[in-house]
Amino acid sequence: MIGRKEDKSAPMNAPPATGTMESAAAARWSLLVPALGVVFGDIGTSPLYAFQAALNASPKTTPETALGVASLIIWSLLAIVTGKYVLLVMRVDYKGEGGIFALLALLGDKNPPSRRLRLPFFMLLLMFGAALIYGDGVITPAISVLSAVEGLKDVAPQLSAFVVPITLAILIGLFAVQRVGSGPLGSLFGGIMLVWFLTLGIGGLTQLLQVPEAFAAFNPMLAVNTVVHGGLGVAFVLGGVVLAVTGVEALYADMGHFGRRTISRAWHCIVLPCLILNYLGLAAIAIRHPDAAREGALFFNMVPQGIATLLLVFLATLATIIASQALISGVFSLTAQARDLGLLPRFLVRHTSSAQRGQVYLPVINWHLAAGCLLLVIAFRSSGGLAAAYGLAVTGTMLITSIAFGLVVMRVWHRPPWVGIGITAILLSVELPFFLSSLVKFVEGGWIPIVIASALMAIMLTWHKGRAVIRAQMLSSPCSVQELETELCSGRVLQVPGTCVLITSNPDPRYAIARCFEWLRRCGCLRERIILLSLVGTAASQIAIEERLKVSLVGRSIWHVIAYHGYMQDPDAPRILRESAKRMGCSFETDDAFFLLPREMIVEYGGSEMRVWQRKLFGALSRNMSYAPNYFFIPCTQIINFTWMLKA
Repeated sequence: MIGRKEDKSAPMNAPPATGTMESAAAARWSLLVPALGVVFGDIGTSPLYAFQAALNASPKTTPETALGVASLIIWSLLAIVTGKYVLLVMRVDYKGEGGIFALLALLGDKNPPSRRLRLPFFMLLLMFGAALIYGDGVITPAISVLSAVEGLKDVAPQLSAFVVPITLAILIGLFAVQRVGSGPLGSLFGGIMLVWFLTLGIGGLTQLLQVPEAFAAFNPMLAVNTVVHGGLGVAFVLGGVVLAVTGVEALYADMGHFGRRTISRAWHCIVLPCLILNYLGLAAIAIRHPDAAREGALFFNMVPQGIATLLLVFLATLATIIASQALISGVFSLTAQARDLGLLPRFLVRHTSSAQRGQVYLPVINWHLAAGCLLLVIAFRSSGGLAAAYGLAVTGTMLITSIAFGLVVMRVWHRPPWVGIGITAILLSVELPFFLSSLVKFVEGGWIPIVIASALMAIMLTWHKGRAVIRAQMLSSPCSVQELETELCSGRVLQVPGTCVLITSNPDPRYAIARCFEWLRRCGCLRERIILLSLVGTAASQIAIEERLKVSLVGRSIWHVIAYHGYMQDPDAPRILRESAKRMGCSFETDDAFFLLPREMIVEYGGSEMRVWQRKLFGALSRNMSYAPNYFFIPCTQIINFTWMLKA
């Protein structure tokens, strides 16, 4: 085995007691059904359209063609989802988190992106891969819900005018319930998706028993022959086959929500068997009723016409709505990771579970994502118009993930270069044809996720460069304790009774001291007691207040307090100060303390790293960051905000 043996999805400090181990195992199994509702919605609804799209792309519908398409889909699931993601890539996590930003964090761990002015090419590539998932995250809810609601036209054609309004209402409702968290949503959606997967498996098995020769699709040579002998038209066939694996990147990004073991068990025990049975059953239907494939009713031929068809349409509608959840949760996870890496502003992140750090809700991202989905529905008004945009973002991210995984094998796992290069070559040989087939649809709509990804890439690079310029400017000015003490002892600084608190999220006190010098330059006075307060987040959910404080006297009347907090804890600054006062051996009233909260801006910039539009964009992002006192519980009467205009 080339990867690590430990599983970060399990509790790291769990004692080896039998009862505890059994409880942990039971907890992981209890998450299996919720995982179906959050993680596998997108890939689980692919039988609705993937097989038919690939079959319709073939010149003619014959038993050999149906078996070849089924073989391509089945072996794509086994090779890409099982072989690449579940068995290999999901072994790579960063503090229990998955997704492409986890790969970026691992590769840049010794020199994080937030500390670099110029990013190497592989980091830029990974950032663009993550940005592509955002593009897919906007398209998937729109096309999933729209395609489901369009089924009303088949039941009652007079309802055609209500398709778009109903779709908009459902999307608004879907994004409105995100605040409850992916755990409760998974419990709600998971039961529906369990019924959906069982329906897929049983329906496919019923058809398969009537046409046993469809079992021949398990032969991988059928898939190979379909590609080799398909001519130029095979690109369109692969463009349909790739729809069967859309959602696989969201599966990896959602790993922090439920853990690797839970997702792996759900895939192997429920999702994969049911999908394989269903695709074999669809091949059996195409062999028995070749005209059904051309009529667009292949999937719903699994059940007898009548009430069973209506029930299947209703269940499919629910499943496609739930399919959006995988991408929404994945976007939340990626945004939280990007924020921690210093690639996006510090948007408000609400953790919704004390058991899984990756279960997060971001209000700002949620409603921006909702706005994008609503605009796409209004602009295109049909799932057919959005279909061409589907797939390019996923295949592009899959290629980038394969390259990044090869780098992890060499740089993080320290395997020989030939191992990393060999694994990457094998993965790319499978995925590159799918990417090229997706490019065929670029003009028809594939440009949409590329435009969205490019816009997000510009935001990430601008924020990263702006913060790097600010850090360089701060560290070029006086920022040491000795320099601050010298200034305070010079007699030029008026010190008045009371306490001044400078808050940063960096345990390095130099950044707080640099802010202190800027305040001195403007006002010429300070309180007699200075506290440099570093509020640092950790991967643990809860840390006792007695264990998470580090208080040190770094100069005359200058204290440095490092306060670690768990992701489920609020960094209550006044409470931390009261506890710190006990450690300092002195007493002071926290009500008399005032907190300096500077907002950095870049002006008169003469460097070549940032252009005029980037400076304006950085200013807009900085002004719209979440208000810091909302995090720190600081009374408004004790806050002093000042804008720090940095000249570089």
